[in-house]
Amino acid sequence: MTQYTALGIMSGSSFDGLDLAYCEFSENEGKWSYRIIAAETIPYPEEWKILLQESFYASGEKLMENDVTYGKFLGGQASGFLRKHGLKPDIIASHGHTIFHNPKAGYSLQLGNGQAIAIVTGIETVNNFRNKDIQMGGQGAPLVAVGDRLLFSEYDYCLNLGGIGNISFEEKGQRQAFDICPANQLLNHLSRQMGLPYDKNGETASLGKLSKTLFDELNSVEFYKQPYPKSLSNEQVQEFFLPLLDNSPALLEDKLYTAAKHIAYQIASATDSSSSKNILLTGGGAHNSFLVEAIRRECPQTIYLPEAQIVDFKEALIFAFMGILRKAGRINCLASATGARRDSCCGVIYLP
Repeated sequence: MTQYTALGIMSGSSFDGLDLAYCEFSENEGKWSYRIIAAETIPYPEEWKILLQESFYASGEKLMENDVTYGKFLGGQASGFLRKHGLKPDIIASHGHTIFHNPKAGYSLQLGNGQAIAIVTGIETVNNFRNKDIQMGGQGAPLVAVGDRLLFSEYDYCLNLGGIGNISFEEKGQRQAFDICPANQLLNHLSRQMGLPYDKNGETASLGKLSKTLFDELNSVEFYKQPYPKSLSNEQVQEFFLPLLDNSPALLEDKLYTAAKHIAYQIASATDSSSSKNILLTGGGAHNSFLVEAIRRECPQTIYLPEAQIVDFKEALIFAFMGILRKAGRINCLASATGARRDSCCGVIYLP
């Protein structure tokens, strides 16, 4: 048996905060197991939310400055977390915070300079997991499919509901994965119009009713006609989905109700109708009881909500795992999930 340790760092498109998960992995005769030793979500101070949001509109020079500044911030948060828990990993694996994602044009940018993280922490760091796959014709997303296959194989579907919902599953001996639809980005966009960061447990959504017009408009977005593998960018959400919400004359609670029903409908459309199968549900959306119930109503499969630590830190766990695979020079990005020409070992390693 071989054992490895890694710190996974994840920042999602919902701006919920920074997820850090210190994980231990064991490999025994080709079978992997894992333990999350310590994990925390560090809420973003308002100034960091502003920096990340404004980076989309920043000049090239300012974007480079923000990349290093944010990398130093990540390194500082990682160092504090590791000191607090008395831990030192073999490697740090940081996803960074996505600013641009345009695989058709050949690029994706995740803010958070890997060299800065390595220097601040004194620990070997890997980041930039997406661009190698994109250069080989892939979407550079979703990346978690390798972890779903090797760490969560007991589930027929692995569904993560963050800012964007994505899914992975086995099909004819290959791991398929794709972005399904916007998720928390839609719900949080509407919640902010109430002065709230999110709709806790879907309480406001539960007061609404379906706007058939808005429901049909959301389901008619061109993205849903594309075959997988495919990925959905923040830019696409802002261009094609949010205007439909903003321009709808429906009441706010009706928009929230309809958005939740739309998410559930698209999840059902992305899975088969076999009631004998199961779905592992993780991510921030798993805390929204109204949304979870809407999914249960649409999907005949058994929906599994794991322990809270897996719900909240599964993506950070899998990026930690991808970092270990990168350090070992092993495949960590599946072409069947991204559409690339071949499987690859993705990520750039920085030495302290």
